[in-house]
Amino acid sequence: MPRLKPAILLATALLVAGCFPTPKLQTLPPMVDQQSAFETLSSLAPPKGEPIVVGVYNFVDQSGQRLVNDRPVSEMSTALPQGLSSILVQELQRAADGKLYRVVERENVDALLTERRIVVASLPAEQASQLTPLLLPGIILTGGAVSYDRSVTQDLRGLGFKSVNGVKEVATDQVGVILRAVSVKNGEVLATVHARKSVMSARSGISGLYILNNDVLALEIGGSANEPVSLAVRLAIAAAVLELTQEGIKKGWWSN
Repeated sequence: MPRLKPAILLATALLVAGCFPTPKLQTLPPMVDQQSAFETLSSLAPPKGEPIVVGVYNFVDQSGQRLVNDRPVSEMSTALPQGLSSILVQELQRAADGKLYRVVERENVDALLTERRIVVASLPAEQASQLTPLLLPGIILTGGAVSYDRSVTQDLRGLGFKSVNGVKEVATDQVGVILRAVSVKNGEVLATVHARKSVMSARSGISGLYILNNDVLALEIGGSANEPVSLAVRLAIAAAVLELTQEGIKKGWWSN
């Protein structure tokens, strides 16, 4: 049998590659999330009583996990998104359509106090006196993301026949958050809740190899899908807020 020329192999590979046109990327409009990521939290029936005033302190990533990639270089990015306090504040404000909590600014309180001093110094005394006192929270909320466990479960399936092989893999990571409520009056820890959320990822593909004399023709098709870690963290925080709210209702936080 005559040897297949490299030029013919190259032309065949280019022809096959041409059958898979480059997908056209469409620019999607930005999305604004005004509702809680956890539907049950938004629809929670508010208890009788006024919303309680709370402040958020140091709700940060405490897992210490770094982002893992396939490149042989060190990665300084964290595995979890930053700005966890901002996510917690949003979930608190969306709980029962804002009828449960009044959240006061505490992480950037220095900037707030500086701005109030500027206002006092810039306005006449009668106008500056119209500044109302800052709200004082009865409860401070703290905690953070305490764990990110990789490959908690893995499901790998493959099948091959001659030179054609197919594979499917599903992996599950897990993120955990702890939310703690502390009384400003006496420093007592009123409640602590722990919430966990799985982070799914999957990949599948098929590959084939054809050898003719000393020439090789290979073809590989596959894809992957990953659940956004930021969404998983937000859902875990929302679940923690829901559980903390239910604990607070049992202990009469809104009846005092």
